[in-house]
Amino acid sequence: MIRITGGKFRGFLIKEVPDRRTRYTTSMVRQAIFNMIDVKGKTFLELFCGSCAVLIEAISRGASGGSAVDISMRAVKICKENLERLGLLNTVKLYRTDATKFVKSKGESFDVIFLDPPYGLSLVERTMKAMREDLLNDGGIVIIEKWKKESIYIPKFLEMINAKTYGDSEVVILKKP
Repeated sequence: MIRITGGKFRGFLIKEVPDRRTRYTTSMVRQAIFNMIDVKGKTFLELFCGSCAVLIEAISRGASGGSAVDISMRAVKICKENLERLGLLNTVKLYRTDATKFVKSKGESFDVIFLDPPYGLSLVERTMKAMREDLLNDGGIVIIEKWKKESIYIPKFLEMINAKTYGDSEVVILKKP
């Protein structure tokens, strides 16, 4: 089980997706991310959401709501169960689709976008190349958790503001001016 590390749901246990391919953002990395950025009152998008732990952590710390995207039916089901247990289903939109297709499609825009795809499949690069500029609001933040050996593509509308390594993972923070 994954424990929420801060905010109003601190200590809440998140049900995990029963799939060995799902890799979770550790509590140490989640705490570091939320110490680097303020999500209060902001809309949050979690791509490759798994159990929705990072989105729930964001809402726990004051995000106004958002969306979660995963291609796995199992992941979306677990995410929905976790959101139901917290009474957050009206605050979050769930999408069962490919993240690359989602970031290309017209529709919503967000203040913060978090992506943490499976390592070693070039999904960070493919997703970032497909991302439309108006998916992220002006002044918005993109947080990428990736395998430290993976390369990253940064679209022209974003600039890197921070990067930190945690074991085999690297967290990269980009901002839209």
